[in-house]
Amino acid sequence: MGTIVTRPICSDVSYSKRGGPEPSLSEDQLELLEKSWNSIKVNIANIGVVAFMNLFQTHPEVKDAFLPFQQLAEDDMEHSAILRSHALRVMGTVDKCLTRIRTPEKLQSLMHELGERHVNYSAKYDFIDMVGGQFVHAIKPHLQDSWSEELGEAWVQLFRVLCYYMKKGMRDNNANAD
Repeated sequence: MGTIVTRPICSDVSYSKRGGPEPSLSEDQLELLEKSWNSIKVNIANIGVVAFMNLFQTHPEVKDAFLPFQQLAEDDMEHSAILRSHALRVMGTVDKCLTRIRTPEKLQSLMHELGERHVNYSAKYDFIDMVGGQFVHAIKPHLQDSWSEELGEAWVQLFRVLCYYMKKGMRDNNANAD
C-alpha cells in the first residue's frame, strides 16, 4: 500500500499558536479536488478507518487522546463501531468542506466552529496537523488511475486550509476562556 505518512502535512507551513500565513487553493486545485472527491466519496467509511488506523499506528499518542479507544487492542479497533463512527464524522466533515470549497467564508466558518468544539474535547493542537497526511495516504489507492503529484499537492493544500481554520477556532476559543 505504500509508505505511511509520519510527518504532519500542515507543519511545513509557518503556523504557530498565534497563526501564520493564510493558506488558499488555486482554481486548478479546486477542480482537482472536486473531481477526485466525486470518485472516492463512495468509499469514505473505509478511507476514514484506514486513515485513523494509520494515524494510530504511526502516532500512538494520538490514540491515547481518544478516551473510547484507549482500552481497545489494535485488532479490535479496526473493527470498532466507535472508530467507524468517528471516521464517518470526519469524512462527513471533509464532504461538507468540499461542498463549501467555492465559498471560502462558509468553509472557514465550518472549520473554525469545529476547532472551537475540539477545545471542549481537550483535543491537542498539534494533533490536528496529523490527520491530513493520513487521509492523503488513504485516498491514493482509490485514485490510482488519476493520481498525480498535482492531485496529491491539492489534497495536502486543502488540509493546510482546513488545519489553519480549525486551529484558529481552537485559539479563539482558548482566548475567550482566558
